Amino acid sequence: MIIKGGTRAGGADLGVHLNRTDTNERVRLLELRGVAGVNLDQALREMEAFGAGTRCKSPLYHANIDPRAGERLTPEQWGRAVDALEAKLGFTGQPRALVQHVKEGREHVHVVWSRIDLERNRAIPDSHNYRKHEEVARALEREFGHERVQGAHVEREGKERPARTPSHAEMQQAERTGLDPKAIKAEITALWRQTDSGKAFAGALAEAGYILARGDKRDFIVIDQAGESHSLARRIDGVKAADMRARLSDIDQATLPDARGARAEQAQKALEGAQKAEEAHRAAEAAQKAAEAAQEAAERQRAADEADRTRWRSMPLSALQWEVNTLLPDREAAKAGALMADPAYREAEKAAETVRAGEAKARLDLLEATETVRNLNQKAEGYQGRQGPAQQPRATLRSNGSEGRWGAIRGLFSRLGGLMFWRQDKEVSENPESKRIQTQIAEWTELAAERQGVLDRAEKLHTEARLTVGTLYSRIAGQVDEALAPEYRRYSAAQSVLDERIEEDRRRAAEAEAERRAEEIRRRVDAEIERERREAVEQRRQAEILEIRQIVRGLASIRPTEEGIFRVRFADLPPEELKRQQDLLERYPEERKSALKAEV
Repeated sequence: MIIKGGTRAGGADLGVHLNRTDTNERVRLLELRGVAGVNLDQALREMEAFGAGTRCKSPLYHANIDPRAGERLTPEQWGRAVDALEAKLGFTGQPRALVQHVKEGREHVHVVWSRIDLERNRAIPDSHNYRKHEEVARALEREFGHERVQGAHVEREGKERPARTPSHAEMQQAERTGLDPKAIKAEITALWRQTDSGKAFAGALAEAGYILARGDKRDFIVIDQAGESHSLARRIDGVKAADMRARLSDIDQATLPDARGARAEQAQKALEGAQKAEEAHRAAEAAQKAAEAAQEAAERQRAADEADRTRWRSMPLSALQWEVNTLLPDREAAKAGALMADPAYREAEKAAETVRAGEAKARLDLLEATETVRNLNQKAEGYQGRQGPAQQPRATLRSNGSEGRWGAIRGLFSRLGGLMFWRQDKEVSENPESKRIQTQIAEWTELAAERQGVLDRAEKLHTEARLTVGTLYSRIAGQVDEALAPEYRRYSAAQSVLDERIEEDRRRAAEAEAERRAEEIRRRVDAEIERERREAVEQRRQAEILEIRQIVRGLASIRPTEEGIFRVRFADLPPEELKRQQDLLERYPEERKSALKAEV
């Protein structure tokens, strides 16, 4: 188990970080204690406001508890871990907020406490907090039966200090820039090992896109490609600060840029858009205030939302489906409207279009100059052609004589031809028309180079303008998503009710079908039982009818009367048997009469 944390300010930024759903599969608010706010953003702002009456610049303490992959904690264990850390840090009873994240299948919990003791109106100290984190983590590992993590402060037991892991600030920096701190450390360490002096190391950093600068608190810092600063000592693996200073002793720190200058050099493209960025920042603040107002309105409508849920539960399913479809907000239309309504974005788009037009004009100017230089060169070549080539010496001399004689003649013709070419070139070069053409070629060539520089600057400005437009677009899209959050929540609530209704109808239909099948089975069983009962009754009846004939044969006497009836006398029988035979004869009168007639 690993526990990290520290003091901080900026409750609004922390709330945005803890509520992020793009980097987490699930975000769940577990607890708000000691605050009046009903959501995480309000609670963090309220806890930060507790320090307004003190000199504390970091009124919040943010910690996260992160078990190993595969180690799961029950809700009771999570509560036990948070309470143990709270007691160790001295924050017992302080206002707090608990947020659970699920990232890449792993659960971890963020805890934010207020450091301000309201009774004494002062901040609670945070000294030795790293040691306290490890003491709580080791104790919880033993209590929960988890595998132990080797720390740097407690229970070392002769083991080497583990390698330093990226801090929370460095992880956030990596998320902002997209640059992995581990990769940066490996690259700078490799450059350090490849060089043997400070100047060579600074040159290698520059070739790799980094800038070696002097820091305000540290001797040397490194500015990466995104303009973020890194402590050089922390970015070189296995090198002590003293050894680093010794290697860099051949560099005069006064010649190095400071952090601001280095950032300006890395962000040169963004300097010209500083004013627009400030305007965009003010627009973002206005949008933030509007979002807060919308959030307050949403809280006031919570009772109305509950009434809606009640109404949705009582609506016919088809009507509820139609209403759910109408509640889904049109994000693209809202985003398009927000972009058109934002003055900073419109101005940025207009500026980008102007810069693009300037780039197109510079491209056409360069094309014109290049075409002119090409035409002048063709004109000069044609002028030289009109002067006529010097007569070439005949190369088809007969060679039927001696080689020595003809060789001398060939040499004479060659020298004569060279003299004629030299005379012609001199006449062409000294001609006024030729001189004028060559002057124009030089002038237009210089103009083409100048226009190439203009085009390069125009392309650079166009890239910066599109970057500014993209930044504004991302900000406005985020504002639209935040503004539509209440509508999405209402749509989600209606959709959840619809899903519950559909699931409930399916469950009822399944239960009814099961009951119907059970009833059908019961009817079949009852019918089979009744059939077997009737067969048994019929078999017993047939047996009793056969027995009637035997009883009649065993009578002591049978005497018919004038009324058509028979008087009988039974033989001496036990009382029970006599009673049974009499009942049997009474039960079947027709069979008895038929048997008596047959017997008489």
